[in-house]
Amino acid sequence: MNDHLKNPVLYVGEIDDNIDLSQPPISGEDYIKRVVIEAQQCESVVVARIDEAKLKKPTVSVKTLGGCLEAPATLSPTYEWQKCQVDDFSEVRLSTSRIKAVRENYRQHRKRTIKFPDVDDRNSWVNFCLGSSVEGSSPQLPTLDIIFCLSQLQVEQVLEYMIEEVESRGIVDPVLGQWIYGLLAVLELPLNPDVCSCLRTLARSCSIARANLKPEESEKVKSLNLFICLVARYFRQLDLADA
Repeated sequence: MNDHLKNPVLYVGEIDDNIDLSQPPISGEDYIKRVVIEAQQCESVVVARIDEAKLKKPTVSVKTLGGCLEAPATLSPTYEWQKCQVDDFSEVRLSTSRIKAVRENYRQHRKRTIKFPDVDDRNSWVNFCLGSSVEGSSPQLPTLDIIFCLSQLQVEQVLEYMIEEVESRGIVDPVLGQWIYGLLAVLELPLNPDVCSCLRTLARSCSIARANLKPEESEKVKSLNLFICLVARYFRQLDLADA
């Protein structure tokens, strides 16, 4: 069917294989003949031979973004427990939304009395929320007054800071857990890609922390299971869900 594609485009006549290729062509036809001869001398398939010993190893560390680690059999939450947590969280978000609307005027007054760090000042926000043993400051428990005074930009950024703390600490302590839960309760939908990626990091970090729990630390599993559950089932990252 495509045999016509094999027909030569230009007629060059008889080709003398003894043409001296070291001499310049004397005509256009002579040039085409030389091209044909050189093409006939090329291999149909050419494979490059690479000396792997000379290749440099990558200098950039690439983090593999897989799913959550499977929960140990004794620490895996039941589907019924996960459904209960999602239902409770849905009620919390609904109630929070109603209260926030009613208290909007109070919020504007209260906002002027709370001194928040600059949104890009990570260290100050970590100290504000969680306290610092070095500076001797005590943690700032998240209350409705504080949560409601945060703009959505602050909510998203502070949530990222708290999730980074989970990654670095490898555990969710009570105060850190309260802040994450409170911020998730006022996080607006739909999620933008950066926030979605951040929540997935939270779920993966919690699954790693859960897999590393010692037998005597089993009481810490509830908060880890909770955040994996909310990210996967409420915020619809179902590929991260516990079975």
